[in-house]
Amino acid sequence: MSSFRAPRRLARAGSALARPRLAMATLALLCAMLLGAMLLPVPYVIERPGPAIDVLGEYEGEKILQIEGRETYPTDGALMMTTVAVDGGPGYTVTPLEVIGAWLDRSQAVMPREVVFPAQQTKDETTLQTSVQMSTSQQGAVAVALEELGIPYTDAVLIAGVETGAPADGLLEAGDELLTVNGSAAADPAGFQALTAATPAGQDVRLTVRRDGAEQEIAVTPEMRDGVPRLGIVLATGHVFPFEVHLAVGEVGGPSAGTMFALSVYDELTPGALTGGAEIAGTGTIDEDGAVGPIGGIRQKMVGAREKGAEYFLAPGGNCEQVVGRIPDGLQVVRVDTFEGALHAVETIGEGGDVSALPTCG
Repeated sequence: MSSFRAPRRLARAGSALARPRLAMATLALLCAMLLGAMLLPVPYVIERPGPAIDVLGEYEGEKILQIEGRETYPTDGALMMTTVAVDGGPGYTVTPLEVIGAWLDRSQAVMPREVVFPAQQTKDETTLQTSVQMSTSQQGAVAVALEELGIPYTDAVLIAGVETGAPADGLLEAGDELLTVNGSAAADPAGFQALTAATPAGQDVRLTVRRDGAEQEIAVTPEMRDGVPRLGIVLATGHVFPFEVHLAVGEVGGPSAGTMFALSVYDELTPGALTGGAEIAGTGTIDEDGAVGPIGGIRQKMVGAREKGAEYFLAPGGNCEQVVGRIPDGLQVVRVDTFEGALHAVETIGEGGDVSALPTCG
């Protein structure tokens, strides 16, 4: 009888041992699945503080603002353009783990990708868009500074960007002044686009451009898109200035540095240090009339500015709602709505005036 019962006891003992092993294996599998899910890409973008860049100084080993053909003056202090680093845009991904970390960090922001980038927009399209925005922003900023100084300039149609891999890639450059298409001139970008579209099928488009002061004729073989010859260029209304102004900020794109660019150009073209040696950061688009416009990511920009040592921050009036209650300790925010307002604020700070009398977001 004992020989009959022993196997039953052993069988029950084996089952008791198997259950914890099965549970442990199941738990390990669930953990692995959860970890894998946390590493899968999700359709969100994360905005975090980017570098604050002194436009009066250097970036990536190159002087940012260079003016040739006009007397300039030594300056001091800093006029910082501020940036936002974006993770998860076209061509890039973020994981749920990164999103959770960003949610827990007050200096970062998480948004659905479609809120920031149009659906189906590619990495190359995003790069082209931001580079065009930067190019036109710089043109507008220089124009506003020269207008304030009473220095005349003329209007022109410029190539604001060239699409990677397009027919014009390697032939035309951002900043080229477009003079004629197939021997004919036009008054605006739409006129030149019409001349390009009228090019007979099978023929090159002949463009005359001015680059570095010299005229060149360049033939581009177009590609047909929707029955229209395309060169892969973006045209914009720009300006020809009486001297050379170069602004180089590497791969940084977008339009939000316009106000700080304009202040920096004004500073170098006028005697003395506009900032009085102070560390001033800011942001804001600027239009041809000198109006300062709102931008995205201002919370991250204020954090980046303070981390760089800025004491003052120029914020567009249109962003004041996002500024209130989010100002980093040690940073004084001044509200600006026009270039003249921004210039007055910097002059007041630089001269040691009553900063408390300047407008704020409050």
